[in-house]
Amino acid sequence: MKHIKNSQFLFIDDDGQEKIFLREKYFEFVCLLITDFFNKKIIENEFHSYFISLLNNLEDYESVDYINHQIPYHWALSIIQNKHTTDSYTPEELEQLLEFSLKFDKQNNLTSFIIARPLSS
Repeated sequence: MKHIKNSQFLFIDDDGQEKIFLREKYFEFVCLLITDFFNKKIIENEFHSYFISLLNNLEDYESVDYINHQIPYHWALSIIQNKHTTDSYTPEELEQLLEFSLKFDKQNNLTSFIIARPLSS
């Protein structure tokens, strides 16, 4: 499987604040959605390569915002279907997705995939 370079991406947000996008964790979560939520095998198709390229070639806030604008559920479905897809889910699926996400966040001590850069001492 192709890898994500540099687990973190440092950028300046639109308010001038230094932030870190946890791109490796984001990718890990998308992959877990595919394998553990949707119970599908990860296939290295064109969309999978496109998504990895997006993550590996981040340039600035806008590129992070483009990825973060879509929820991980969207990226997982798009990889499964090998195309950009329309997100749709039932209230039950949404509840399951929220539980899945909370479990991942708790296991990884996350509150967000974008965090403030710690101040140097």
